[in-house]
Amino acid sequence: MIEDFSDLQTYLSMVGSKLRYVVYYVRNCSSTQDLAMKLFEQGYGEGLVVVADEMSSGRGRLGRSWLATSGGLWFTLVLTPPKPTNLQILSLGIGSSVAKTLRELYEVKAVVKWPNDVLVNGRKIAGILIEGKKNLKTALFVGVGINVNNEIPGELREKAISIKEVLKRQVPRTPLLSKILQEIEGTYLKLLDGETDKILEEWRGLTETLGRKVKVVTGEGVIEGVAVDVASDGSLIVEDLAGVKRFIYAGDVIHLT
Repeated sequence: MIEDFSDLQTYLSMVGSKLRYVVYYVRNCSSTQDLAMKLFEQGYGEGLVVVADEMSSGRGRLGRSWLATSGGLWFTLVLTPPKPTNLQILSLGIGSSVAKTLRELYEVKAVVKWPNDVLVNGRKIAGILIEGKKNLKTALFVGVGINVNNEIPGELREKAISIKEVLKRQVPRTPLLSKILQEIEGTYLKLLDGETDKILEEWRGLTETLGRKVKVVTGEGVIEGVAVDVASDGSLIVEDLAGVKRFIYAGDVIHLT
């Protein structure tokens, strides 16, 4: 299902976006993250949205490969915040933006899972990756991957799901992308205004991680306990089996209950 994302400019102009979006669509690329970085170096600025129908070398968090076949929504948004930004809170907020969009457009119960996943029926429907680059200090590259109309391989069906599978029909991706960009912009403006508490409160209202027994796999080891909250910096607070509250800044969370 190939779409002409050029209509996206019209969609965004109709909603009065404050960010000056420039949509750069390609049929194939290795990674929208890498292409966005290259275009930024060539002079594109904040609001650049790189969209690909397929990626040959898509990546997720911790350098993991991300299968990005035709029919999904794979894009990178370039942001240039004027001051240092908490990437953890931005990532949580963007996850909320995606979940809210899926709820509003399709009436599906999308939830967020710390740190950067969006789930439907306990299976991953979207992921977020935010990267910077040392020689591009002013820019953040916000990568979002959503399973829309793409086929989920058999070996991933227990863990992943698409919008098409949930709704039993294909959906157009242009209005989906437009709505997500609107929601992300709202999150970004809150972040710039210092309203991180609002971003975190919205995330708390959309997550199924808090209050559950979890196992967290970190670079330092495995922690089991109950996820009790997120801290003001976006870290996950887990009360371990000894009753000690642990602050998790990076790791994989597995829901045990």
